[in-house]
Amino acid sequence: MAEATAREHDAPINHRLRLSEVKLKRSTPPMGPLTEPTDRIRREWTFIATLTQAEDRKQGAITLGIGMAAFLLGSMSGEVFSGGDPTTTGLTSVSGAAYVQTLASMAGWIWFAVRLWTTYPVMRIHAITMFVSWGLLFFAQLLFHVENPNFPLDATLPQLSFGALLSVVAVFMLYMLSTAVRETRDLHVEENHLHEDVRKMTEEMEEHSLFGWAALFVVWGIVVIINAWSGAHFVSDRFADRWGVLTLHVLSAPLVLSGLLIVAWYPQRMLGQDAKVRTRAAHLADQSPSHDAALVEGDLSCPSCGAESEDLERRDGEVYVQCMNSDCSGWGKLDGACETCSTPTPSRLTCVSCGLNTTVNDYLVNKEAW
Repeated sequence: MAEATAREHDAPINHRLRLSEVKLKRSTPPMGPLTEPTDRIRREWTFIATLTQAEDRKQGAITLGIGMAAFLLGSMSGEVFSGGDPTTTGLTSVSGAAYVQTLASMAGWIWFAVRLWTTYPVMRIHAITMFVSWGLLFFAQLLFHVENPNFPLDATLPQLSFGALLSVVAVFMLYMLSTAVRETRDLHVEENHLHEDVRKMTEEMEEHSLFGWAALFVVWGIVVIINAWSGAHFVSDRFADRWGVLTLHVLSAPLVLSGLLIVAWYPQRMLGQDAKVRTRAAHLADQSPSHDAALVEGDLSCPSCGAESEDLERRDGEVYVQCMNSDCSGWGKLDGACETCSTPTPSRLTCVSCGLNTTVNDYLVNKEAW
């Protein structure tokens, strides 16, 4: 369907695949105003797929397997297939096998949440938010089906009150997640790719496009709703014979789980392991005079050829830049002034090895990020 002109693992060691290098084999057939957005989504999804490395796929497969095991243990029990006993309530009223299976499912979900927390450190809070939102939407569908097993058919407004409230909470949480990712991306570009040429800044913003990620996020949300509705629709039937919706519930689960993992992984890959994914307001509120110096975790090497700069050094966790005044050999703090002659420290450096002229911030960022 699409391909990249180069793959990251086939590229030279100092070359990183850029979004602008990804080309489509065939354009989307004319669909009016939908043609250009569709091509853009296809290209960015190809880019996301190309960026995944063997270790990413391995860790994702392990987490996905744990999630699917927990899901199947909870969804494919004899109590669910039989419709249960309406005269009893609680875990202690089910059979021994179903009880053990339920506990195993709960343990699996806890393990899955721990995997999200440890595998995606930059997006850990937001990955858990997506997981919790899935649960809230499922519980909302159960509430919708309590008085109306055929929901959404014959639904009335009073039946929607509590379920609608939970749904609004879940959607709001997901909206804040997308806002945090988008605004952190904006700050990342502004801080690490600052350039006096507006065209260069526009190019960098395009290289950090979240259009495909946002489309994937929306598709994930739709699949979550389908998964939640189909599960609630099956258990709401006293005779438990809606096998079509149960099949839909089971088949949509791997899409929900894998979509969650990709949505959590991509911003982390883009922004680097040291990023803090928060809204712009939260970033600004947390800033302090030493904020910028505390954030820099790069190796002070050229972003193009990897040669270590002789004009940069780190002292007590802060970055110092050599004075560019020909009559001075002093040093000054980043974004400050020379401690010897008070000349403002330079914001750009030229690499003596490859000749690249770029901002000092480009020497400081994690080379895995872009």
